[in-house]
Formats: sequence, C-alpha cells, structure tokens
Amino acid sequence: MKAIVGAAAFVLATVTGFVVAATVGAEVTPWAEDTGGVYASVTSGTLTDAIDTEVFAIEQIGNRIYVGGKFTQVRATSGSNPISQSFLAAFDAGTGTWISSFQPILDRPVYALQASPDGSRLFVGGEFGDVAGVADTQALVALNPTTGAVDTSWKSQIKRNGRAVVYELAADTNWLYVGGSFDAVGGADGVGRITVSNATKLSVADGRPDTNWRPTVSGGSVWGIAVSPDRATVYLAGYFSSVNGRSGTQGFVAIDNSTGSTVRSAGRLPHNNSSRPFYYDVVATNDLVFVAGMEHIVWVLNAGDLSVRTRHSTGGTSGSTFGLGGDYQDLEVVGGRVYASCHCRGEHFADGDIYAWLNGRGGFWSRRDPIKFVAAYSASTGAYLPSFQLDVSGSSGVWGIHGAPNGCLWVGGDLTRAARANGTNQPRGGFTKHCEPGAGGGDSTRPSTPTGLRSSVSGADVGLSWTPSTDNVGVVSYDIFRSPTNGGAGERIGSSTTPSYTDTGRPAGTWWYYVRAQDAAGNLSWRSGFASAVVIGTTDTQRPSTPTGLRRTALTTDSVDLSWSASTDNVGVVQYVVTNNATGAVVATSTSTTVRVSGLSSRTTYSLHVRAEDAAGNLSYRSNLSTFTTP
Repeated sequence: MKAIVGAAAFVLATVTGFVVAATVGAEVTPWAEDTGGVYASVTSGTLTDAIDTEVFAIEQIGNRIYVGGKFTQVRATSGSNPISQSFLAAFDAGTGTWISSFQPILDRPVYALQASPDGSRLFVGGEFGDVAGVADTQALVALNPTTGAVDTSWKSQIKRNGRAVVYELAADTNWLYVGGSFDAVGGADGVGRITVSNATKLSVADGRPDTNWRPTVSGGSVWGIAVSPDRATVYLAGYFSSVNGRSGTQGFVAIDNSTGSTVRSAGRLPHNNSSRPFYYDVVATNDLVFVAGMEHIVWVLNAGDLSVRTRHSTGGTSGSTFGLGGDYQDLEVVGGRVYASCHCRGEHFADGDIYAWLNGRGGFWSRRDPIKFVAAYSASTGAYLPSFQLDVSGSSGVWGIHGAPNGCLWVGGDLTRAARANGTNQPRGGFTKHCEPGAGGGDSTRPSTPTGLRSSVSGADVGLSWTPSTDNVGVVSYDIFRSPTNGGAGERIGSSTTPSYTDTGRPAGTWWYYVRAQDAAGNLSWRSGFASAVVIGTTDTQRPSTPTGLRRTALTTDSVDLSWSASTDNVGVVQYVVTNNATGAVVATSTSTTVRVSGLSSRTTYSLHVRAEDAAGNLSYRSNLSTFTTP
C-alpha cells in the first residue's frame, strides 16, 4: 500500500467513512505485541519463487488489518492450531486475532493491497486468476472488505499474453495507480480494450482506464508507484530497462500524471552493481523522493530535479570484508517519518555507501548503527533517525509496512521471531505489531467533527479558524489540509493545538482548506467542511540557488569553522541555515558565507550541510556535506 495523495500515509477509519492520516510519530517500542499470524509460504510455481516470504502487503480498513502474501495457513492467535487460508487474511487491529468471517478464495499469491478512498472496497493485486468465478478479475480485484466477496461493479480487466501480475497499487481521490507486468486493460462490460505497458490508471469509481495515461515501460515490470503531493508527477520504480524509450530511466523515472510522458530522470543512480540497477519501491513526501533499491541502498532525492540529497546503506564489516547487508524492499510514509525495510540484520550506515567505501571507491558515512530489517528517516530532511530500533528475526526480511492511527506499526515479511518486553523471544507468523507506549487499546472514540471553518486573507497569508471539537477524553491537536480543488484529498500543511491556523506565503489563486481533530490516543475526527480563500497578487515562491563548495576551514575539540560559495535568489538571500545531517537539527545560522559551529563534542563524527533562505522563507536545496571528526 502506498500513501493516498494529500497526506503522509493513510488508513481508513470505517468502511463507509473518509480516509484519515496515520499518526505513528512518537517512538514505537521494539517489543512486539501478541497477534495471530500467517505461515507456510508457497515457494514454487510462482513468479516470485526466489523470494521466500509469507507477507508482501499490509492494509487497514476500519478496525481490520488485511495481510496479503504467499502464505497458505493462518493461526487465529499465536498459540492456536493452523487453519488453511491462502494468500489473503484479515486480523483485528486491536487484539491481533484472525477474523474468520473474511475468507476470500484466491489461487495464487497477493502482492499489493489498497483501500479505496471511501473504504467501501479493498483492491487486491497479485498473480491470481479470476476470483470466485467472476470474469476479468485476474491479477486485480475489488473485494467487499467485510465479507471478502467480489465487487462485480468494479472490474480492472487486466490482461497479458501470459500470466498477468500486479506488484503495486497506489491511490488518490479519483484514480487507482497499478504497476506490474501486463499489456492491456478493458475489453468487456462496455470498457474498450486499450494497450498499456506494465502501468495504468484506473477509475476508483468504476475501473475504467485513463486512455491518455499510457507510459511505455520496457524490459521488465513496475514494483513501486508514488504520486507527488501536488498530483502533478507519478514516480515509477522497478525492474524495467527504460520508460518511453528515454535513456537514463532504467529502474526509476518521474512521469507526467496527465500525459504519461517522461518529465524527469535521475539518470542512472550510482550503484554498487552495474548489472542490477533496479528498485523495489518509491515514495514522495514534502520535497523529497525516497527510492528503495537493490544492493543495499535507499536514495533520498530532491523532488525538484531528482538530484541526490543523501543516501543510506546497509552492510557490515569484519576487517575489509563486506557482508550482512540487504536490499531495501519497502517504503512507507507514516506521519513525519519514512520507514524503509530490507533483508538486513547487520549495520546501518547513515549518509553513506558502505559498499563503495569497502571497495575503494571513496565515500563516507555520518554514523553506523545496528539494524534489524527496518530503519526510520525524517520525511522532511531524509536524515536517519537512530532512536528507532526493532528486535525481530527472519530470513527474507520485511516486505510490507503499515502505520495505524492508534499509534501502532505493523511490519510483515518473513518474520519468525520477535522480542517481548521482558527480553525473551516469541515465535511470530509473518508479521509483528509494535505500538507506542499506551497505544493499541483503550480509547477508540473519535473527536467530534470540527465545524464552522472560515478563512480570511491578508496579503499572501490565509487565516483559518473553526469551532472546537469535543472528545470523551480530550482533543490535543488539529491537522490542517490544503487542496487546489473543492473536495480534493488535500495536503497536510501543519497542525495546531488551538482552533486557528495561518497558512503563510500563498501564491495568487483560490485555495481550499479542511481540518481534522485528533485526541491523545491518535483517534481522528471526520474532516470538516471546506473553506475557500482567494489570494490576490504575487508572492515569492522561488528557492535560492543551492550553496556550493561547503568546506571546513578550522577544527577544534568543540567547534568547526565552515565556508561556502554564495547562493543567488530572485529577491535576495537573507541567511544561511547550517543543519546536522544525522539529526535534522539546526546548529547555526549566518548572514554571510562563513560560520563557526560551537558546542560540539570531542572525538565525535559530524556531518553538516547548509541551505540558503530568502525573505519569504523559501529554502534552497541542501549543499554538499562536510563530514569531520573532532579531535
């Protein structure tokens, strides 16, 4: 499951309700809670025989967690007897027990799950044939999320000369984005058949394809899809050799969301193995694009030009020997974080490529830490968050991640054991559930819906206010969303602890806003009504140019002097912001192109970067890194 466009990551609150943002943001504990599980994966006769994992995807609608993969058995609880149930199962989000009333019948594995925006359908992708005898449901089907019955009013009609397969699903308000290996859609029930190439857009309402969006993905299949927050760009990742015949698009590309034409390419990202420049997943959030790939690297790119912001790698060292690393396999945006999973139980190297360093190709890293299948990064800076650690075991690692609105994180793959809070190991079946302290139970009541949302405009600033929500325990904050259209899903732009908010620096145009209330347990209200605001005039929205040539000019036990080449701006640069790349913390500001950063610790490695800021608050892209160790 990928984030539905307009916020960081999503789950659904009820089968008939709106989409609400996941709120896993505080630190989940490394200790797994007891749940049911899935077992006995199919390892032959599938298109993914080389990947021995029970779980590929996790999704949520209401109080149900849906798990899809290659398993053939479930256990209602960890200690119960196995029951035959293949490829798709549902579990209670609170207790973790298997829900026996949901038993759809599929003949081959499930690789992707996506809830419809209104929660009325569960879209299921994989390599299965027609489901329950309903024609034109191979590889992609819409199910009733309560009963598991096929929704015959929605048919994808995915086709291929051979076995069609869907590896990835993503959604926004109107469209379901589909990636895999297939060559046509439509051809029945009044839907004209059109030729496509491993990627398509289907109407969320009735499954009809967007005939204008037909990118040509050649030489392989699509495994990852992400849509930019402004819905202008779709990012594809996978095993393909090129898109639209354009060079430099092997494995990853940005394409236009209206026409399907190639709009940006990162070129061929530097890679540890020139014969395997392929990527399993991609997510887009804020002004960053994260790309998860083979040979042990997750790339963090600037969305504007797909330049490299930073990169993180997995591995291990014993003398000069490389080992214990693993490919990154899944990405999920949850609140202010991006979680990245891999089949790795060695070390994590932040802001660097350990493989390149070990093989004499230069490179560095800002810090090294243990990793057990999942790492966390800042969704706004791409910086590694070392406080997040899980204690789970398996072989093929984690292939699916889901953040629930009650503060719990679900991870799935080939997981066989996890640590309890007392430090002892417990057997696990394919997935684990980790919660914030105090989350996962107790208060499950939503706050009331905010009402009376109104706006006022002062220059380029939009002021918002509304009538406060009520809650059985207490409202702690409000999430504010902005959309370019009335009724659109919107982008989360901030939060407030009071019933008011100011959105500053809006360019000319009409903007639409809505609000949701949140309580201490992470329960979210339904969204408020929309309020519009018309901004007249022009506002500076242009970034300064990127500072270059960042270098260290002096170093002591507790300080460092830095200098760099000046940035330019259409109005004017007012200051430079120096940031610790590992933590995302601002360590100094300067109105010139030099600065002294004080308060450092001796014998400690730091990695710093600088960004230029103009009077309107626009920040440049990040400079190169200056990495050093204090005496």
